Amino acid sequence: MEIDYNELAKKYDLTRKENIDTINRFLENLSFSEGTNILDFGCGTGNFTCALKRITNANVHGVEPADEMRQKAIDKNTDVIFEKGNHEKIPFMDNFFDFIYMTDVIHHIPDINIMFKELNRVLKQGGSLCIVTESHKQIESRFWTKYFPTTVEVEKKRYPDITEIVESATKNGFVFSKKEITDVNHKYEISQNFLMLVENKGYSMFHLISDSDYECGLADLRNDYDKKVEIEYNHGETFLWLKKPFKDW
Repeated sequence: MEIDYNELAKKYDLTRKENIDTINRFLENLSFSEGTNILDFGCGTGNFTCALKRITNANVHGVEPADEMRQKAIDKNTDVIFEKGNHEKIPFMDNFFDFIYMTDVIHHIPDINIMFKELNRVLKQGGSLCIVTESHKQIESRFWTKYFPTTVEVEKKRYPDITEIVESATKNGFVFSKKEITDVNHKYEISQNFLMLVENKGYSMFHLISDSDYECGLADLRNDYDKKVEIEYNHGETFLWLKKPFKDW
């Protein structure tokens, strides 16, 4: 099934916001100034992009292929430059960015080798790249797999696992720096915000499972929400830090 991201954009911001913990992790690892050029690759509706601009006042740019997503981003902050682009063509000059990041984007990329070549082109020598994603193990540990078990295989087919990402990046000119895993034990009472997200199919995976699997899972989720059921689980994200090395002349 093809996902219409322009259609998804209509409801995206009802339930999706920037994760301040992710932004804080960027700030802990790097220093930013007004002269720093930053790219949010696959910026969607610009939540992370605008937050990072607000916090750092750096030169923050966003690239997004879906027109409706990008227009929502443009409407949020005129001080951020949002451009149309994708993994094959990022509309900026060579060696332009000091830092590039992508949050929960890589599973949307049809060819990550092409993507890494293009990211390498626009990143300065000595610049950093951070990919925020999930390993296959983390996908399995999501608490909502209790309600939507068929999403696991759907997602594992879309998400390249960590080894594949690192191998592709290093093959295309990057040097692996480190991996940070944010897994932590949780006790979670289903929030109204998460229920709303599922009801609006705010995650693209809900468009890739059968209607019957979705409706059955949603009914069980609503039932546990009404009962204030507390769920224990272990789930986080993986931060992959890479650098573009300086050339040896």
